[in-house]
Amino acid sequence: RMYSLYVLLFSSLAFSVYAREQAVGARGTLMCGQQPLANAEIKLWELDTWPDPDDLLATVYTDSQGRFQIQGHEAEMTQINPVVKIYHRCNNKGLFNLPGLCKRKVSYEIPKNYISAGKAPTKFYDFGVLNMEAKAPKEATECI
Repeated sequence: RMYSLYVLLFSSLAFSVYAREQAVGARGTLMCGQQPLANAEIKLWELDTWPDPDDLLATVYTDSQGRFQIQGHEAEMTQINPVVKIYHRCNNKGLFNLPGLCKRKVSYEIPKNYISAGKAPTKFYDFGVLNMEAKAPKEATECI
């Protein structure tokens, strides 16, 4: 019994020693054709491998001009794998032609060189201006 307690204590200590805080951030402007895409939901995820579940780091919404800025941080032993997921209704045919029922979902991996040590990003990945009208490769639909 004492041996397993030592193993558990040592493993948790090892994790706290080797896990390092890492931060990432992104910004951009979303358009729907010529119009700013206001109120699109932006989520910053840190993808993990099984059995560790993915971590939601932050959620923001685009402003009236379609602009967003998002940032988050996570303590991991290995380098984090950040992904920005955009949920929107631009050019959305929807389920059964009911456009309000579902949102289009597009995912973008953030390049590793935008990950910084600590709890605040030192640089932001800039998406620039994205027109969300066209269907993206590997795009998904998320309903309700």
